[in-house]
Amino acid sequence: MTPTKLLCAAALVLAPSFATAQDATVMEIVTFQAQESADAASVTAALDPIAAKMGQYDTLVARSVAEGPDGTWTMVNYWTDRDAMNRINEEALTWPEFGALPGVANLETLQMQQLDIASSVGLDGE
Repeated sequence: MTPTKLLCAAALVLAPSFATAQDATVMEIVTFQAQESADAASVTAALDPIAAKMGQYDTLVARSVAEGPDGTWTMVNYWTDRDAMNRINEEALTWPEFGALPGVANLETLQMQQLDIASSVGLDGE
């Protein structure tokens, strides 16, 4: 397994809740460029505590984080409640865990889309 694939696999965070990714109603896609001095390990080290804190709310049911070949980072978050997602995202800006992100992510390049999920297909073979 390549370091990038290993990093992507390690960065997948499933919140410990009763909901599953198939219960998600909103998909949030966040992209940003890393700071020039930030490597993959420092970016994920800054993102992991934020995901862990968000996971405590039981509405973020899955998150994948990946670095693209051009250095663009993409996070795909699956939420069960849009209002809770918006509240948590607003609160996150004040969390100590959020403090490390500007050091590794160029927040001027950050873009966010929040999309209502029209359909989800489980691929578990059932």
